Amino acid sequence: MAKSSKVPTSVDIARAAGMSQATVSRALNGGVVSEETRERILAISKSLGYSPNAVARGLVTSRTGLVGVVVSDITNPFYPEFLEEIGRSLTDRDQQMLLQNAATGDQQGAVELLLQQRVDGIIFMAATSTLGIIRDLVRRRFPIVLANRTIELPCDSVQGDNLAGAAAIVDHLYGLGHRRFAVIEGTATTSTAGQRTRGFVARLEEHGLELRDELVVRTDFRYDQAFAGAQRLLDRRYPPSAIFCHNDLLAIAALNAIKDRGLRIPDDVSVVGFDNTLQSRWESIDLTTVDQPLAAMAARSVELLGDRLAEPDLPPRHEVFPAELIVRGSTGRRRPRPRQG
Repeated sequence: MAKSSKVPTSVDIARAAGMSQATVSRALNGGVVSEETRERILAISKSLGYSPNAVARGLVTSRTGLVGVVVSDITNPFYPEFLEEIGRSLTDRDQQMLLQNAATGDQQGAVELLLQQRVDGIIFMAATSTLGIIRDLVRRRFPIVLANRTIELPCDSVQGDNLAGAAAIVDHLYGLGHRRFAVIEGTATTSTAGQRTRGFVARLEEHGLELRDELVVRTDFRYDQAFAGAQRLLDRRYPPSAIFCHNDLLAIAALNAIKDRGLRIPDDVSVVGFDNTLQSRWESIDLTTVDQPLAAMAARSVELLGDRLAEPDLPPRHEVFPAELIVRGSTGRRRPRPRQG
């Protein structure tokens, strides 16, 4: 006779074990039963191919084991790498990730979908200073962590040291003789963009230099915007000799724009990114960039969320991880370039 395709339930386990469904539920959800009973029920559930429903389990334990993660642009190579580390850290804690990619900017809708799934908490990788939904969650004391982001709100956050990373870039380029700098910025309402520009400008001023507004390109962390912006910089009568990009995706766009103009890297223009993504290490790209310890940042983000779930009254914690400049072939000594006609 063909094997039934019916999905086994706790009722089936109770029937096979000769026990009440209440006993089975307690055993599967961490309730009070003898160890012998628990082991027997777990063995039977495994043999039947039983998979507990996280939402149903949450009705009993007030925990589903589900953690929501919100990102804004999964095409940015930084996010898949960070998400992999987040997922690994959650798995180590027997938790599961529910991912919402708010690529259209609808973080409100993304959060509402996660709440409908009764997630225990949410890790935000797409937070901006204008995101009202985070303000609402903080007011409701819902467990959240901002990963690679900060906001002026009383909530837990984890980030790399954007200020120090940007300052290290200036020191590196200044030491190579560069004095005319450009910046390709990311979304203005993100903490990463604001901090990276502030750190860059502050260190320039310490060297007696300034960042001229006409040498700043503003983007939404999009490749096409960075490519077009880099071309405009290169077409100026007095183009920059070095370009700092707020992340590696923007830097790769700048590298391609430079090549498209028939210029050489780094002989004509030096380029620096931020994040040290896998692509930045490829031989054909060889990008000087700033490394952030993603595994440690991910693990701490998950740990902070777990702490918040266990102790809701903990004071908010804001943790900054060191950033390290990684020097590769996209930066070199400044060489005079003929000005444009």
